[in-house]
Amino acid sequence: MDSEPSLDAYAWETMSECLKLGTVCAVTLADLDQSLFSRLKIILSNESPIADSLVQVAALKSVTVLVPHFPEIAGSMATHLRRFVTSPLPAFEHEFVSDTRAPAPLYSAAKCLAICIKLAPGDDLIMSNMYSLLNYIAATSKEMHETGTNGHSSLFGSDHATLHSVETGLYGYSEDERRLIGISTISVVARLALEFKQEEVTKLTIAMLVQRLRSAEPYAEAAMAHNLVDLALKAPESSFIDIIRAFSALSLSANSDDPRFSNNMILAAQTRLAQELHQRPELYDIYLTELLSLFGDKGVAIQNVAVQNRHVKAEDMIEQLVSLLLPIDSLLSHADYNPQIGTSLELVSLFRNMWFLCTLFQFAVPDEKEVSATEWRRPALSRIAAKTPPLVSEADHDSLMSDVEFNSSIRLDYAHIVMPKHRALLAKLLQYHSTESRSMSPGQVILLLAMHDIESMRSAAGLVSSLLSYFTNNSLNSSPELNACMDAMAEKVMKDAVHDLSLQAREQSLPGELLNELQTLLIGSTHRVAKARVISSKYLNRLITSFPSLMCDPPLVFAILEVLTLLRRACENEYVDEYNPIYEFHSERANITLQLSDDYKVRDEILVNLQRSASKWFELTLSRAPVELQSTLQKYLSVNQSLSPIDSVDLGASVAEQFGKAIGPVERKLSSLASLSKHKPDRSKILTSQLASKGYFAGEIAGLRLAGRKGKQLEQAPSEGDPVPEIAALRDKMSIALVEIREKRNSFTIQDLKRLLFRCAATLISVTKCDYALLYYMVALPFEVFGPSAIAAGIEVWTWVISERPEFEIAMMTEINSAWMSTIRLEKGIFSKSLNYDDPFYHPVGYAPTDKDSIDRATNHARRILSPHTLILQMLFSRLQAAKFRRPGLMLLIQRLVLHSARAHRTMSTHALAREARFSFLLFGFEAMGSSRLDSYCEHTLRESLYVTAFSWFSVRPQWSHGANRLQMDADTKLLSEFLSCLQSDSARLSHQISSLGPAQAASSNSSYVTRLKNLGVPLKLLVENEMYRISVWANPTNDTRRSPDYIPAMERAMLESTWVAAIRTAWEINPAIAVNFTERFKYPIVANEVGRLFRSNPRDVLHVPEGLRFLLGNRFDSNVHRDLKYLLVWDPVPPVIAVTFFEPRYHSDSLILQYAHRVLAQHPVDLTFFFVPQIVQALRYDELGYVTNFIFETAKISQLFCHQIIWNMNANCYKDDMAEVEDPMKPILDKMTNQIVESLSGEAKDFYDREFGFFNEVTSISGKLKNFIKRPKVEKKAKIDEEMAKIVVEVGVYLPSNPDGKVIDIDKKSGRPLQSHAKAPFMATFKVRKEMVIIDTDPDSLITGDDGGEEHRAVHDVWIQAIFKVGDDCRQDVLALQVIAMFKNIFTGVGLTLYLYPYRVTATAPGCGVIDVVPNATSRDEMGRAKVNDLLDFFVAKYGGQDTIAFQKARLNFIQSMAAYSVACYILQIKDRHNGNIMIDGEGHIVHIDFGFLFDIDEFFLGVKFEPSSFKLNHEMVVLMGGRYSQGYALFQQLCVKAFLAIRPHAEQLISTVQLMLDTGLPSFKGEGTIKRLRDRYALSLNERAAADYMMGIVKNAHENVRSTAYDEFQRVSAPSTRPRDRLTQRSPICSSRMVCASDLS
Repeated sequence: MDSEPSLDAYAWETMSECLKLGTVCAVTLADLDQSLFSRLKIILSNESPIADSLVQVAALKSVTVLVPHFPEIAGSMATHLRRFVTSPLPAFEHEFVSDTRAPAPLYSAAKCLAICIKLAPGDDLIMSNMYSLLNYIAATSKEMHETGTNGHSSLFGSDHATLHSVETGLYGYSEDERRLIGISTISVVARLALEFKQEEVTKLTIAMLVQRLRSAEPYAEAAMAHNLVDLALKAPESSFIDIIRAFSALSLSANSDDPRFSNNMILAAQTRLAQELHQRPELYDIYLTELLSLFGDKGVAIQNVAVQNRHVKAEDMIEQLVSLLLPIDSLLSHADYNPQIGTSLELVSLFRNMWFLCTLFQFAVPDEKEVSATEWRRPALSRIAAKTPPLVSEADHDSLMSDVEFNSSIRLDYAHIVMPKHRALLAKLLQYHSTESRSMSPGQVILLLAMHDIESMRSAAGLVSSLLSYFTNNSLNSSPELNACMDAMAEKVMKDAVHDLSLQAREQSLPGELLNELQTLLIGSTHRVAKARVISSKYLNRLITSFPSLMCDPPLVFAILEVLTLLRRACENEYVDEYNPIYEFHSERANITLQLSDDYKVRDEILVNLQRSASKWFELTLSRAPVELQSTLQKYLSVNQSLSPIDSVDLGASVAEQFGKAIGPVERKLSSLASLSKHKPDRSKILTSQLASKGYFAGEIAGLRLAGRKGKQLEQAPSEGDPVPEIAALRDKMSIALVEIREKRNSFTIQDLKRLLFRCAATLISVTKCDYALLYYMVALPFEVFGPSAIAAGIEVWTWVISERPEFEIAMMTEINSAWMSTIRLEKGIFSKSLNYDDPFYHPVGYAPTDKDSIDRATNHARRILSPHTLILQMLFSRLQAAKFRRPGLMLLIQRLVLHSARAHRTMSTHALAREARFSFLLFGFEAMGSSRLDSYCEHTLRESLYVTAFSWFSVRPQWSHGANRLQMDADTKLLSEFLSCLQSDSARLSHQISSLGPAQAASSNSSYVTRLKNLGVPLKLLVENEMYRISVWANPTNDTRRSPDYIPAMERAMLESTWVAAIRTAWEINPAIAVNFTERFKYPIVANEVGRLFRSNPRDVLHVPEGLRFLLGNRFDSNVHRDLKYLLVWDPVPPVIAVTFFEPRYHSDSLILQYAHRVLAQHPVDLTFFFVPQIVQALRYDELGYVTNFIFETAKISQLFCHQIIWNMNANCYKDDMAEVEDPMKPILDKMTNQIVESLSGEAKDFYDREFGFFNEVTSISGKLKNFIKRPKVEKKAKIDEEMAKIVVEVGVYLPSNPDGKVIDIDKKSGRPLQSHAKAPFMATFKVRKEMVIIDTDPDSLITGDDGGEEHRAVHDVWIQAIFKVGDDCRQDVLALQVIAMFKNIFTGVGLTLYLYPYRVTATAPGCGVIDVVPNATSRDEMGRAKVNDLLDFFVAKYGGQDTIAFQKARLNFIQSMAAYSVACYILQIKDRHNGNIMIDGEGHIVHIDFGFLFDIDEFFLGVKFEPSSFKLNHEMVVLMGGRYSQGYALFQQLCVKAFLAIRPHAEQLISTVQLMLDTGLPSFKGEGTIKRLRDRYALSLNERAAADYMMGIVKNAHENVRSTAYDEFQRVSAPSTRPRDRLTQRSPICSSRMVCASDLS
């Protein structure tokens, strides 16, 4: 209550309760207290001092209780109450328009009076009292009062004296009081008739009120009309008809001069009767017939008036006609009333008349006024249209055309008056048929306009099937002009319907009736009338292609398949019973019946057309919602039907099987396989597996239910009501499994998990109510494992449950949504940072051969982590398609998932294999946004999040597609293409706004949203196009015409300088890293300049982008940026080799730069900087401030291995020559550094140093002791080596400098072998080394590691290793070459390319001294020649078998992969001296290059001729081994060469820096800065990807059978015929002498 009640209110309430209490006491005591009785009578009289209705109602209730217990008072109380109800009491005031029932006192009084009359003694009291009250109605009439009663004495069956007596009693009352008495009496009479429940009384009351209604005053008319409605709802049918006809008569005769009040009262009564008629549904048709007839009569009356007097304005009459739509609308709104189905011809005719009149008066045309009093009419007409039966019937034959031309509701003379307006409207609707419309009759024009109005409104409500009815009537089809216009109108209706339904679909409010209507259209597409068939097929096709997700509805899919089956059966009927065609075919399963023509040619045509259309629909749905479609098809196939042998040939099942196993475009890699492969794959295995699993586990749960019956009623099918006690046990088992998986102690296999999940799904499907615990575990288990197999199994059971129990979908999707969110929180899958892209030189670079198994394991590991989200996204995308039209709750869940995921973009993986998952998510996000109706702010927020997520992919350096998976490349290309199309079509709709902002502010916000979208779109499209271009080049590196051509970026070509600047600034605003990487993708000066300007303006923004440091520091020190160098103190670290370059003189030893370089080196792990020891040692040359010295000194304390390696390298760099005669200028620095390190050692570190260096000196000293044996026979050399090696004692923990990752535990004392050399004494020995190795335990069925390839653990193993020890031979050049080759290997491994390189380890330990690893199990090409092997092909055939053997083909592949890798390395490093002694073939067929004495700018000349080509060695026998110039093998070689070149180019600066830091060593290969310039040129950094690929192809072509290479081989053959190649090397170059790294090529 808003305020405290008054004191009077409390008093009245107290008095009311006292009256009730007194009454109860009197009844209890069986003694009527006269005082109480007298007080009750006083209160219930016009002399009562109390006028409060609460007290009066209490008094009436008291009398109602007393009279049955004291019937002797009934008679007196009846008389008393009759006077009471005929008194002008204020409590009886009543508004019949707004109130639906009489006032409480009046209602209670009538009820009480009825009880008194029933209990009062006497005969016929009911009728006498009714007559008495009815006389009051007559007496209060103004007409009666003025004219006397002579003409009305028999009106209510009373005599003149009675009427006079009643009239006398009313003297003294005012007109208002008399009016009130009349109104209250009418209400009491009606209520009494209802209370008595006697048909005679009811009929009498109705007859009297109806008779009086025609001449009553407006106030009495309103009261009568109102009460007649109540009576009509209880009256017999004949009386009901009397009432509605009376209403119609009054409505029809409403005063046109002053129509408002009277007409409104009748209209209100008609409408209320229509609203409440659900109490008497059997009267629906009677009342509708009356209303439609009235509508037609009034419409004709309006035309008559208009024709008779054209100056009369009929607007008021037309408004009355419009208002009659209200009761019609109310009546048709009852859910249980469907006159559109199977109605009578009379009703159809009346509906046709009504719609023709609506069209004639243009009720469906929008009002031109901004605000109209009848603006409700369009919605009302839409609802009426929904319940309107087809206006055209096939059975009408020629009568329909005559009814159209000469309709009884339309006067032709009036129609001709208004027809110009209608023809203009028709011409506007049918712009291309204005000629035909001009020649049509008014009836035809009105038919067409009515057709448009009705069908447009019906279609918007999803009721589309009635359109075909217009084409079933031959009389209409026979008129060419009319038929053409009807075709055009149907096309207009279809187009508008698709538009209207699209708007509804965007709000997830697509009408549910549409699916049933599609089934009707489907049946209509088999109609006997060709025209109807065509229209049905066209409309059905239009709707399904516009809304493919409608095909996710199982009943529609079942109907299509069943119709196909029935049609096939109908066509085959010709062969089953040739002379007795069957006309009707029925499907119990889909509950559809086809009535077909007996023309078998027509039947065949229908079948062919429908099967073609069905295939198109299924393909379209397969591209959008494959999961839902295939789940539905499986459901169709799983139903067993008892069929005859003939019926077992089921076309529907065949089509279901065809698309049930088909691969949809959403499964991008499989669809790529289907498009690339000549043999089309399918999902037959999955289809059969899922059908079998579902059938098995559904049968299992059914068996459990039958078992619960304990042998009783086994003949009855199991039902949901049968108990399954095992459910609790299943729930416990799943709970335990979840805990064990979470704790990594589960021994389940994938098959165990699938069985558990399917059992859980079958149980869920079978229960009556959703078991939410089971549903939770069914989702949680796959997400906890989160491997591809587990998630795939999860998706199978989730979709099964949703398909069988759609009511569980929201619960299921909520759990999936929650589990997805947990992957964000726990950083799993695509949200894991463990696989993020980083520079390959942030990882340790190792000296070991390429390990294909480790590359495959890494790739499989990445796929295991990233593919689960891809699989889930495929399912979610499919569910989105099914949900976006009619399931707003599910759409809300999807929107939430998209927004939360997009906001977590910083945690999304940047691995190259994450491209598919990330862009799949983006497509899913844009699809969800486009399918939702969001307010402007929410739409902008979601779109901004998605755009930023897309940009985040480009915040790392450009990446190639990982590995050699063409399917992945094709899938990525398709994804990016789809995403680009999505961006190009994306626009800010901003059609809906929920805001407190004013219109001006809202418009401003919308404008800013549009501008923002435009700004974001340009750079993102640029980046996506560039990504597509790069992948297309990578997928077709050799520009093979048989493969897809390069994608040509269109936007990049159209960019102006201003747009480049704007795009870069937008990218910088989102993430400066994106702008930095712009320069690598777009090699335009404007891009580099703008990024550099932004970099210098905002250096603080890019502290986390190490790649951007080049914009600050450049290639040399710039004093202009000195003030910004302070930020280096907190800048993210660059790779080690880049940090080392900052110590070079070109940076002027700036303290801030040096501090940064020192911090970076110290910050990186030692095993990372360990690789760059040679470069770090060279940095000591410029270490004026001691930063390098400090780093070396401190790191030597941390790592003993680093300490030893740095000492050996410093010793090796003390002299410039291998004979230790020419000192290097930095020798004093190196000596001092070495002494400082050694002196700093103590304890265990010092002991380790002494042991290691003592052991190594013992071994290398053997070479010095052999100098006196150089000219002696090999046997003596061998004996001396054995003698010296026998003296060596292997200390604990010592290692070979070339193998710091293993410990020497023994020496083969007899393994020493002298190597061929004229002036030196190199030798080789064999050591037993203990190394740690990683063992992978593989179990493909394991639940935890099955998808990951196995579980890793470490173990030690012993291996015999051969090493060459050299004295007097500089190895530093080999060290550098193998360093770069090892870096190449890291790059190739990083991009997943199995390009084989073997960067064996060479360690320079002192001037002219070093240790070289021996390539195990390898043979030189020279040795093959000595073994009389003519060419490589013969060698491979002899070793591995014929060319058709697997062993040979594997070896040939290894040769090609290694040949491509070494070819690129030889070209980049310009490795020369590639004679047959320096090219090895290992036991697996890999080619391995050794001896890198000639590289960069050192070359061999003979008589002034440079023999070797500037590319690499690729001679005839190599090409023949690959299979020939036009073979698959040679094509593979070319592709790998180009890919290897493309892969190393982005890392050229680090590779070049590795070489540049060694320039000052004075190695013969260097010719100053020119060497570096030429090295840089070989990377072709100024070219884009395709130009670079073509450039490398040119190098390959140049190398192929190059005449220089052939000449060089010949020169090697003839230059020293009596000596071996190694001898010739010794004679020719001291630098290269005795670089023997192959055990098989020994003297």
